[in-house]
Amino acid sequence: MLKRNERAQGILEFALVLPLLLLLLLGIIEAGRLIFVYSSVNTASREAARYGSAAGEVSAFVKYYQDCAGIRATASRFGLLAGIDESNIIISYDHGPNTSVFQSTCPPANDQWVHLGDRIIVQVSATFEPVVPLVNLPPIPISSTSRRTILKDVEIVSQ
Repeated sequence: MLKRNERAQGILEFALVLPLLLLLLLGIIEAGRLIFVYSSVNTASREAARYGSAAGEVSAFVKYYQDCAGIRATASRFGLLAGIDESNIIISYDHGPNTSVFQSTCPPANDQWVHLGDRIIVQVSATFEPVVPLVNLPPIPISSTSRRTILKDVEIVSQ
C-alpha cells in the first residue's frame, strides 16, 4: 500500500504535467482547424473555377462562365464550414497565361470578349482566427486563386 506522501507526489506530478498536455492538445486542435480552413478555401476556388469553365449552358442563353450566382454558390457550398461567403469570392477573366485581366466583373460585360482559350479566374479568401488564443496570434488571411480555360463553342461531333 502507498504511503500518504507517495500519493501526494503522484498528484503533484500530474498537476505539473497537465498544463503541458492541455497546451499540446489545444495546439494540435488549432493546427487541424488551420489546415481544414486552408483546404476548404483551396477546394472552393478550384471547384468554382471548374464550374465556370464548363462547356454548355446552365439554362437558356446563360453559359456557365456567365452564371455568377452558380459560381459563387459552388464556392460557398465547398467553403461553408470555413466561413466563406459571397463577399470573399472574386471572379475575373483573362486571355490566357502571361496576360492581364480583361474583365474584372462577373458576368462579362460583353459576351464577344470571351473566346475559346480565355480563362476564368476565381479567388476565394477567408480568415482563420484561433478559438483558444494561447498566444497573441493575429487573424491569418488565407487566399487561393484558381484559373481554368473556358470551354466555349466546342462542337461535339459523333461519327
